Amino acid sequence: MRTSRQSGLNDLLARVILVIAALAPIPLGSNRPFFWAVNALIIGLVGLVYVATLRGAREPFRIGLGRLWPSAALYAAVAIYLVLQALPLGQLAPGGIAVSELLAVPTGAGIALAAGAISLSPNSTWLMLMRWVTCGVLFLLVLQVGTRAHRRDLMLNVIVAIVASYAIFGLASLLQFGDTLLSMPKWAYEGSATGTFVNRNSFATFLSFGAVVTVTMLAGSFVRQDEGEEVGDDRRLRVDPIVFVYLLALAAIVAALLATESRMGAFAGAMGCLSVVLLTQRRLRWRRGWYLLWVPAALVVLGAAVYLYGQGLVERLGSQAEAADVRLDLYVQVIEMIRARPLLGYGGGAFEQAFHLFHHLPVSPDLVWDRAHNTYLALWAELGLVAGSVPILLVGTAAVRLAWNSSRAGSGWTGRVAATGAVVVAATHSLADFSLEIQANTILFVILLGVGTAARMSRRNAHS
Repeated sequence: MRTSRQSGLNDLLARVILVIAALAPIPLGSNRPFFWAVNALIIGLVGLVYVATLRGAREPFRIGLGRLWPSAALYAAVAIYLVLQALPLGQLAPGGIAVSELLAVPTGAGIALAAGAISLSPNSTWLMLMRWVTCGVLFLLVLQVGTRAHRRDLMLNVIVAIVASYAIFGLASLLQFGDTLLSMPKWAYEGSATGTFVNRNSFATFLSFGAVVTVTMLAGSFVRQDEGEEVGDDRRLRVDPIVFVYLLALAAIVAALLATESRMGAFAGAMGCLSVVLLTQRRLRWRRGWYLLWVPAALVVLGAAVYLYGQGLVERLGSQAEAADVRLDLYVQVIEMIRARPLLGYGGGAFEQAFHLFHHLPVSPDLVWDRAHNTYLALWAELGLVAGSVPILLVGTAAVRLAWNSSRAGSGWTGRVAATGAVVVAATHSLADFSLEIQANTILFVILLGVGTAARMSRRNAHS
């Protein structure tokens, strides 16, 4: 395959990935098994066509699995463990040993255990495996298209446009279309912007990712000016008109984020943007002039957004203590789950079935607790402390590597910093909610992480 042909293939693949990212939020954030299967089918077919095309031309991946060692091995290990959880391995146990004894699961809640499987809901575990593999394939595809700077810039700019569009739609649905969800009456979170998501917190995470990318692209203009000064470029004083487009996009995203009335979502977004600002200042060697530019701009945007759209959020801050008490009671019972079965877990995706065994007052029995409202606890409850820590380790390691390289100049700076900010958003909001478990958010997060990783690993190969 000629280099120009492979470059064209990667350009096409980048656009396909962006279409997937743009469409995934429409069906309620793709938070249903049917849409998990549809996304898995689409991404799987795209991956097969891409690999077949490369293999037919005897061309290798630009970033192969060998360069991802040992992260790829750990990722595969989690997939293998999900398979082991779903299989009826208890049938292989010595005769006379009850499944509940072998797996150390309480059976007093009247819930039938799957015959011999580690997972209390093997079907849910197979679905989690499907989502896990989908994310892995998507990440590998993004790595291939992210080897060139122009494709990374394209993807980041289009992501800004996608999130800003959903922000505008969310505001319009709330303020102009009678507070509806895809033209349907809402059944939850009335009075809050939810866009195409059911849960306002999930929409807030999606918007926060967009805010981080937009701030990164704005910061990139400062960095480019600084690099122009270092090389004596006479064009360094010219302001790129795209800056004003970023400012408008950021204003729409921040307004929608505040209109969600999601307390932790707004905080996570603020932490993600703050991390971008700090990394920018680190790249600019903490020059005071550049630093002071952020302060009035941030105050103006935040003040205007709060005044126009943030009154509900401000009012909800007064009930923070009560909400925290409810969550803490829930977390105590989830920790009880983990302590009862710390190594094996209850099965990927099986939190709802397992929590019934431990649910008691003061956690309300009138609500369906199908999520742990803390992604870290959910991973440890479902996969066990060992396997459940692997995803956290993989993302944390990637974030450290990205942030470590943020002071280095080059065309990959925006990709590395945007990915770092996205990790900060995800890590923060996952402390108090399950937004990253919503597939539309997962897809956007994987794309941003892939773009950042590709920028870090790329060696300025102009022919990739």
